[in-house]
Amino acid sequence: MVSIKFLPLQLILMNMPINTEVYNIYFDTDSNCVIMEWNGYATSAQFKEGTELMLNTLIKNNANKVLANIRDMVLIGREDQEWLDHHFLPRATEFGFKALAIIRPDHYFNKVAVESISYKVDKNKLAVNIFDDIDEAKGWLRGI
Repeated sequence: MVSIKFLPLQLILMNMPINTEVYNIYFDTDSNCVIMEWNGYATSAQFKEGTELMLNTLIKNNANKVLANIRDMVLIGREDQEWLDHHFLPRATEFGFKALAIIRPDHYFNKVAVESISYKVDKNKLAVNIFDDIDEAKGWLRGI
């Protein structure tokens, strides 16, 4: 089992982007949403860390929408899919997470993973839409 490390409160309260080789997470004031950009392969620990940082950024900015650019992300593993479905998403929606725009991944197995995850989401709690174009995704988020 992978343990999740939470950032110290002083880091969460800082209004700055969080950038690693695998992910970049920041609040975009123009579209009033959190943007997550994923690149390459993320280990389970990196995936959970980045996802938790996204939620912290969402809460800190009193936002409820996320744009997840996972075009270049290789794969969300089976265990991480289950963690999203059973642990993370129910908790995130309790904190006000209401809409997720996903940029369609290029990697085939991640396309299948994303479709599987989005199919299971309770659409009454979280609106999910998949796009090929970032501007189109931002437009959809602005309309919610």
